[in-house]
Amino acid sequence: MALVVADRVKETSTTAGTGTLTLAGAVAGFQSFAVIGNGNTTYYSIVDSTAGTWEVGIGTYTSSGTTLARTTVLANSSGTTSPISFAANSKDVFATYPAGKAVYEDANNRVVIPYTSGVTDTGSLNVGSATSHSDSGVIAAFTGSEPLYLYTSLQNTSSSNTSYASYAVNDGGHTAYSELGINNSNYSYSAAGFPNNGFSTPLASFVEAYGGPLVMGTWDSQKISFIVNGSVNTADALTISTAGNVTTPNTLSGAQVVASNGLVVNSNTVAANYSIPSGSSAMSVGPLTVSNGISVTVPNGSRWVVL
Repeated sequence: MALVVADRVKETSTTAGTGTLTLAGAVAGFQSFAVIGNGNTTYYSIVDSTAGTWEVGIGTYTSSGTTLARTTVLANSSGTTSPISFAANSKDVFATYPAGKAVYEDANNRVVIPYTSGVTDTGSLNVGSATSHSDSGVIAAFTGSEPLYLYTSLQNTSSSNTSYASYAVNDGGHTAYSELGINNSNYSYSAAGFPNNGFSTPLASFVEAYGGPLVMGTWDSQKISFIVNGSVNTADALTISTAGNVTTPNTLSGAQVVASNGLVVNSNTVAANYSIPSGSSAMSVGPLTVSNGISVTVPNGSRWVVL
């Protein structure tokens, strides 16, 4: 069953009471409700000009018997959402576009999306099947004095241990993609069939690339900073300067550093004689330990900083 709207749909009915209407055929110059399709819903309006009563709602059309069930009443002449008890007069029944369901551009050229929670004048936009979100009203008719933010939320409400939510961008051939996402709080690497690493941590936010390199950079001579525990510690955990220098207030402990010239430093210890090629450069590592009897030769033209 789908909600279907169509132009110039109008019939008459003499059905009395609060129930389903039997339709009597299209008015001259209009289509019948048959264009809505059997079992589909549409927005309807019923007007009894003789009695001065009317109703607007969502109705379900049935081709067998050509009827329109008054499934959901949105508004009526009594000021309620209960079905009007119509008299047995001839009534116009037609497809409409209820004001409460309308999306339109206001006088300030803003698109206004109706919101029914009764909290503010903000609205919410739902794309796809019905979901719920606790931070409602994030698409809004903002006022000029309000501190604004643009917030797009993708939420997966599944409690499955393989569930996550993500945005993905694919190349034209779907051979590579980049993805930004977050794992479910119950996420399990074993249930998902993935290795036990940071990507599989419950509630982990991740950025990944598949089929191509993951690149992070700036175009306007700005540094790249990595911050850990930013709500408590304001110092950068790692900074890449505009010149490509890497600095950190912490020591590189238990790590393996591989320089572009091939020098491998395990646990910050040089365990074999090594001569740095002339003209090479590498990031600073520290503290650096050189084993007894081992030498590291730094020729002129090389740019190595060892702390």
